[in-house]
Amino acid sequence: MAYQNYSKKDRSVLVPVFGPNEEILLPPSALNWLCKQPDSQISSLAAQIDAIQLGYSLGNKYAYDPWGGYVTKAALNSIMEYSYEAVYDEVRAAVDAWLGKDTEEWKEIELFSACRLIVGRATQRLTLGDSPEGHPLCQDQDFVTSCYGVLDGMLDAAGYLAGCRKPFWPVVGPWASRHMSKKIKDLATRIKPVYEERMGMINGKTAGADGQTPRDIFQKIISYGVKERPREAKSLDNITRRIAVLNFGTMHQTSITLHNLLLNMIGSDAEYDTISALRDEGREVLGEDGEGAWNKTVLNNMTHADSLARETMRLHSFIGRTVQRLIVAPEGVVAPDGVRLPHGAMVSILAHQAQTDAETYEDPLTFQPFRFSRPRGQSKDAQSTFVSTSASYLGFSHGRHACPGRFLVDTELKMIMTYLVREYDLEFPESYNKQRPQNTWFSGFGIPPLDAKIMVRRRKA
Repeated sequence: MAYQNYSKKDRSVLVPVFGPNEEILLPPSALNWLCKQPDSQISSLAAQIDAIQLGYSLGNKYAYDPWGGYVTKAALNSIMEYSYEAVYDEVRAAVDAWLGKDTEEWKEIELFSACRLIVGRATQRLTLGDSPEGHPLCQDQDFVTSCYGVLDGMLDAAGYLAGCRKPFWPVVGPWASRHMSKKIKDLATRIKPVYEERMGMINGKTAGADGQTPRDIFQKIISYGVKERPREAKSLDNITRRIAVLNFGTMHQTSITLHNLLLNMIGSDAEYDTISALRDEGREVLGEDGEGAWNKTVLNNMTHADSLARETMRLHSFIGRTVQRLIVAPEGVVAPDGVRLPHGAMVSILAHQAQTDAETYEDPLTFQPFRFSRPRGQSKDAQSTFVSTSASYLGFSHGRHACPGRFLVDTELKMIMTYLVREYDLEFPESYNKQRPQNTWFSGFGIPPLDAKIMVRRRKA
C-alpha cells in the first residue's frame, strides 16, 4: 500500500518497520537526489552502523573506521583481473568436493550448505591467494565454516538488537554478542599462519611464491595496516576482525543469491530449457572443453547467465528496502516533495515493489530467466546487466555507495553456474513435483527456503 499510495505518487511516507526506529520511505523519483546528497548531511555509513551494530559484535573502531573495506574497494578490480583462473580453480575444486563425481547415481544435496561452502572457498581464494599458507587455508572446510561462524554471530547480534528499542541495547548488545570472542579466537587461530607469513614477507624474513609479493586482498590489508595503522597491524586479533568485516560483505548475500539463482535455474528449466541454454553459452565463450581463459570479455559475453542472475536479483532480492541513509544534518534535510527529514531519521526506498512494477516489467511476478538477454530493441531492459543499477533495479543499491563487490558476485556466480551445468545434471527431488520452493518475507528481507534440496549427478564425459 505504501508503494501504490505514496511512492508511485512521488510522495514520502513514514512507516513502521521491524526494528528500533520507524523509517521514512522516499519515492523512486527521489533516488538520484538521495544519492547525490553529501555524506555530511545524509550518511550511508551511519545507516550501516545503525543497522549492523558492529560496535557490539566486533568493536566500535571496525564500524567507524572501516579502512579494510576502503582498501579492498580500491584494489578489488586489479586483484580480480589477476585472479580469474585461481578463483575458477577453487570453484571447480569446491563443487567437486561437495557434489562428488558419481556419474551413475543421483545424489541429494542440501543446497544452502553447498552454496555457502562453494562461495566461501571461492571468495577466500581471492582473499588469501596462492601463497604457501594462503592457498591451503582457503581449501580448509573448517576455516570456511569458522568464517561463517563469525558472520552468523554478527547477524545474530544485529537481529536481536533490531528487535528491541535503543534504551535496551546496552543490555541486549553484550548478551547477543556473548559468543563472539570465542568465534573470533577460533578464526584468528586459523588465520595465524597466513598472518605470520605475510608479516614475515613485509619484514623481509620470508618470500612469496617465486619470490613475488602476493597479489591478494589479505596482502593489501596487511601492507596498508603496517604503513598506516602499525599498532593495529601488529595485532592478529585486529586483523582477524578486519577480515571478518570483509567476509560479511563478500560472502553472506552472495551465498543467498547463489541459492536463489540455482533454485530459479532448475525451476525454470522445464519451460525455458534454461540449463541447456547455459551449457551452449558456456561452450560458445569458453570452448567445447570449457577450458578457455576467464576474463572480462568472457564474463560480458555470458548474456544468458547474466540475465538469469539479474532476473534472480530482481524477483528474489534479499533486501526489500535499499539505499538506506541516516539523516545526520543537525537541522535535518528537506526532501524533493517538501517533507522535512529530521535529524536521526532513517530513510530508504522500496526495492522489491519497484522491481516488480507492472509499468516497468511485463508480467513482473513471473520468473523469466532470459528476460534481459533478448535481442536489442525487443525489450526496453535488453541492455541491462546484472551489475548495473537503476530506480527499477536496486538489489545492489545505487549511486556512489552502490555495492562495490557486485563485480565479484557477478564473476563468482557466472563461474559457478557455468561449471555446474557443464559437469552436472541437476533437478529437484521428486517430491517437489518440479516446482521451486517459495521464498518468504520477514521484516523486509526475502528469505529463501533454507532447507531446499536438489538432486545432482555428474555428467559422463
